[in-house]
Amino acid sequence: MEVLISLTLLTIVLGAVYSSFFSVHRATERFNGVSLKYHETRIALDIMRREVEGAVLKNPMARKESMNRTSFIIRDRDIFGRKASSFDLTAFSFRGGKVDTISYFIRANEGKLELMKSVTPSISGKEGYTIGMIEDIEGFNVEILFNNKWVGTWNSSDTGKLPDVLRLNIEFDDHGKKVKLTEYARPRIGKQL
Repeated sequence: MEVLISLTLLTIVLGAVYSSFFSVHRATERFNGVSLKYHETRIALDIMRREVEGAVLKNPMARKESMNRTSFIIRDRDIFGRKASSFDLTAFSFRGGKVDTISYFIRANEGKLELMKSVTPSISGKEGYTIGMIEDIEGFNVEILFNNKWVGTWNSSDTGKLPDVLRLNIEFDDHGKKVKLTEYARPRIGKQL
């Protein structure tokens, strides 16, 4: 009888330990997945902010095929009803101090959005590359403060200058809750820091 009671108590205790262990394990996996998404998003926004701060503008009104032309273009887009801005800029690279043409855009793949980055070196003969920055996002939006309003388009060929302030937003899903992280950036080349 004592052995039977001991086995019953042991079974109850082991069941509770087993259940607790797997609950903690699931919570840890969920936290790691979500914290990784927050981390990736913060890094991407920080890289974009630094590149915007290093943006240069030379001969923005020159013909498109001119080698001496640089650009800063923002386009407001929409994919599957979600924000999917794209922007191109010419900026000093924080890798080597050379000038690159950098593009950020959204690629749709099986209903999911991925933030992509394309870099083309200004040195002729060098080949560019395209990489995926963040997978499975809900939206990417770039806006400029113009006349005290946030607008979603800009073209330095029309304005002849860089924008004063940008607002960069990346949205992603945190287990049913949409999270939007925002970074503000100001072009600083040629301006007093």
